[in-house]
Amino acid sequence: MINSIDIICAAADTPEELKRHASFLCDETDARPTLQRAIDEADRLDVSCVLLRGTYTINSCGERSSRGGICFFNPEEPQRFYAQNRARYHVLEGAKVPLGWLDGAVVTMGKDFYDSLPDDKPFSLFYSDGNSLFGRGLIIRNLVVHLPGSHKPVIVFDGRFASAVRYEDDWVTSFDPRGMNLATAEGIPVPHPDSVGFRGCCGSNFYSTEWKNCAVQGFGTGFDIGGEHVYCESLSALYNGCGFAFDCYKGKDSIDAPDDTPARGVCIYPVTCVNLLDEHNIHMPRFGNASHNGRTPEIHAQSITIHGMNLQWPNTCPGYTDRSAPDFLTGRHRATEAQPGSWRGTIEFVIDHTTPGSGCNLTDEPFFEEGHGTNVRVKNLHNPSN
Repeated sequence: MINSIDIICAAADTPEELKRHASFLCDETDARPTLQRAIDEADRLDVSCVLLRGTYTINSCGERSSRGGICFFNPEEPQRFYAQNRARYHVLEGAKVPLGWLDGAVVTMGKDFYDSLPDDKPFSLFYSDGNSLFGRGLIIRNLVVHLPGSHKPVIVFDGRFASAVRYEDDWVTSFDPRGMNLATAEGIPVPHPDSVGFRGCCGSNFYSTEWKNCAVQGFGTGFDIGGEHVYCESLSALYNGCGFAFDCYKGKDSIDAPDDTPARGVCIYPVTCVNLLDEHNIHMPRFGNASHNGRTPEIHAQSITIHGMNLQWPNTCPGYTDRSAPDFLTGRHRATEAQPGSWRGTIEFVIDHTTPGSGCNLTDEPFFEEGHGTNVRVKNLHNPSN
């Protein structure tokens, strides 16, 4: 529901009967400058920025950093830790929940601009920045992002420079699913390993960090989950290098801070997930290094709880398209820890395996690679002995 005081944006192809409700009309060739002004104005007024149905093409870097596109900027003076009286969420949302990859408010990148990005430096399509890390939070919902490829290290939603994020009802893809054989993965390229659909926050959040009803396909990492007190529900990752990763990145105060800057924030508090779909991804989940920032597992063990993870791990995924291959595990990995034995918690899962003739439950297939996950209680829900 659109509030009458919200900032409303229309795309060049937004239906004419809707455009009359918009206060900002984005250019067909490059929506970024207008969209940035609309987001800044929404932040000044402390309201939401709402995108009407249409296609918003990004064809330039942002003014605040060449490493990013759309910036949610906090101009407030630096705050003391936990000085939350001036904390704010920046809200960007589509006018309605999308029904598919190409429906609703669709943000894309121009192919020439996308191809011009560096191969070795990440580019954050949406990110936050400003004077106070602890005053920044993101709420992004009801959006579709459709990139023209998967060969660049693009991070679509980058929460590393915020204290809290909420992602809800967002769809992100690096290819048009209508032009691919999803059963065999033919034509779906192996994505750049540093490309990310959704990335978590820097931690030390002032409210909640929630990810709900989101889907991603065709990235090096689909969901790069991290932050403090994280709750995830109904997330679907398809045709990625790795569908889910936990605590596998370093948070920073600013997008332009040196990459070797000591990490800020770490999800030493519980991560809880319900109903995760990991389908046609090359590798099973990754669990990051729980000992960075000088912490050790003995003092600050990382905890994970996953209720109901469905791994549809067939022969076919990006780079592996032979449905009759005798060993579908060749070149692929079960779940791994960056520091074996450092994680704690409970994971309940099932694994489905499809072949040309039928499908079956893999009741005896381990979740972790040998030597990993030794301190995590793992339960295969299809194994009657569990």
